[in-house]
Amino acid sequence: MKKYLAYLLSCILIVFICFFSFNIFLKTYFNKSFYSLPNLVGMNLKQIEKIPSIDKVNVIIAGNDFSDLPIGTIFKQNPAPEKVVKEGRTVRVWLSKGKDDYTMPDFTNKNLIEVSAKLQEEGVKIKKVSYTSSNLPYNTVLATTPSLGQNTQKNKGVSLLLSNSNSVASVEVPDTIGFTYEEATNELISKGLIVGVVKEKVIPNLEKGIVVETTHIGETVPAGTIIDIVVSY
Repeated sequence: MKKYLAYLLSCILIVFICFFSFNIFLKTYFNKSFYSLPNLVGMNLKQIEKIPSIDKVNVIIAGNDFSDLPIGTIFKQNPAPEKVVKEGRTVRVWLSKGKDDYTMPDFTNKNLIEVSAKLQEEGVKIKKVSYTSSNLPYNTVLATTPSLGQNTQKNKGVSLLLSNSNSVASVEVPDTIGFTYEEATNELISKGLIVGVVKEKVIPNLEKGIVVETTHIGETVPAGTIIDIVVSY
């Protein structure tokens, strides 16, 4: 009988030791290997860097789009806030480009280069450029779509009707590959050209925002031609 009780007590002791050891292991492993994600929405990148232990995960910018949040702040993250992930997990965030709403100003009688620069500054695409006969100087804006005071979305773009003259100016499209996006934009605008669609392309070992492709390089085209750009991401 005593031998049986000793055996039973030994078994119970072994079970308790295994139970407590397993719980200690889980607690230690969890604390060292898992991380509860903070809410990054509404923060900018500098604010994220100040979050304690944020270096336990790999935060990358997955893209940007228009939102109701200020420019440069995060409007979406994946995985979601408070999600428990393993340390070293990649956390993707999307940056806001600001609100998409745009009220068309009065661009009539202004030169295309001036208007194009203003639209670029506001983040508005030029969707279409058309020409018609006019006594005004070449590339003078005659009308816009939407018209003055109308509301639209920046992402939808705007169309311009420009003055055509008897002698249409021609320019050679410069090679802006290797330029930063800002440098390429300034160069094209200075030649009387328009920056059209800007796409992003992942290029390993190349910093973000470098021009890797453009349309019409080296071609002689009418001033006001739209040049599409691809930049590194």
